[in-house]
Amino acid sequence: MFKSLRVDATMKGSRGGLKATTMPASPMSLITTLPALRDIESKWRDLELNVQNHSSVFQSFDWVMAWAETYVTEGSGTSLHVFAGYDKDELVFVWPLMRTRQMGLNTLTWLTEPFGQYGDVLCRKGQYPKQWVDSALTVLRRLKDVDLLRLRHVRADSHIGTCATAFFHNAQVPEKAPFLDLTPFANEEAYDARYTSTQRKRRKKIRRSIEDLGQVTFKQLPPGSLADMAMASAIAEKNAWLTERGRINRVLGCPKHLAFLKTLSRQLNGTVDVVVTELKAGDQPVSWEVGFRHRNTHYGYITSHVNALTDLSPGRLHMDQSQRACITGGIAVFDLMVPNDAHKESWSSGTVDTNDYYLPLSVLGAGMGHGYIRTLRPLLRNIYYRMETSTLRKLNFKTAFKKQKATREET
Repeated sequence: MFKSLRVDATMKGSRGGLKATTMPASPMSLITTLPALRDIESKWRDLELNVQNHSSVFQSFDWVMAWAETYVTEGSGTSLHVFAGYDKDELVFVWPLMRTRQMGLNTLTWLTEPFGQYGDVLCRKGQYPKQWVDSALTVLRRLKDVDLLRLRHVRADSHIGTCATAFFHNAQVPEKAPFLDLTPFANEEAYDARYTSTQRKRRKKIRRSIEDLGQVTFKQLPPGSLADMAMASAIAEKNAWLTERGRINRVLGCPKHLAFLKTLSRQLNGTVDVVVTELKAGDQPVSWEVGFRHRNTHYGYITSHVNALTDLSPGRLHMDQSQRACITGGIAVFDLMVPNDAHKESWSSGTVDTNDYYLPLSVLGAGMGHGYIRTLRPLLRNIYYRMETSTLRKLNFKTAFKKQKATREET
């Protein structure tokens, strides 16, 4: 059974393993249970308000706790591995990780992977992130039940990103995270001026087409039943859209996804607001966005529309309205997140490089890291994204059939 340990990362290792103590003076704590995670809530929230670099919503206590309460359950195969660093009694460093079983190996990944879109550590102002990461890795290397550390979607401007090459291997999966800087736009008129004449005509045409179905309204829904129904519709229609294209998304296809979002939306007095917006034509819902606002950034988490109305491009009109609402609400950055798909180009003003990294912690981990993550996976990934839709549909049909057959046999 896991328990929370305070571990002195400056101690030298021995064949007996880690030397653990419950003394508060120890600088590094390894948190492996939900009660221990709840115990540091106030300190984590204080750290969020005093970080050295802007932290993302995916390292907020609200996000982490809501996800852990939904997914870190008995028999889930997932366990918390959150490193917490202390300067005396003050929490100054948090590295949220979890241990899972992947392809036969015990692997540490970002806590909430793959739901969390970016990963980083939290580090208090006046501290040295690289030194704290080094201390945590000293502890990590002594753990006997971990084969591999795998970090996906590391932003170049993050703490981990700035020191990644000193500690980790590059997984050779470069990406870009698009965003729109909203600070140049004093009002909606200034925002509208960023469009070219062609873009304005395109958006007006989309609006007229949707108005043929009824009067267009855009509204943010209050937390509760209305927002819950909208989120359920957004997930269902997005999955239908993906199925038509032969694609599978682990996050959107997860049966507990809606339960997690409901839990997160009901967090009170936290740092995360779940923003659910709905576009209607008359009484008919046309499109939705599920976003998160954390500090001065809006994260466009899910954008979805009624799949039967795809040809009308309602998503474009919805995104326009959502970004305008952020300007009105005093938001500074609209984060469209990875991947940097072509359709996001007109909605963003810049990108941040992201990459994946890994660190083998056993012989098996080295084989997986160098052989699969860095060599084979990038190749398979390129092949997958170049496949024709018809081929992807056949592959996904066979995969779904095998899963159904396995389920029937187990039953």
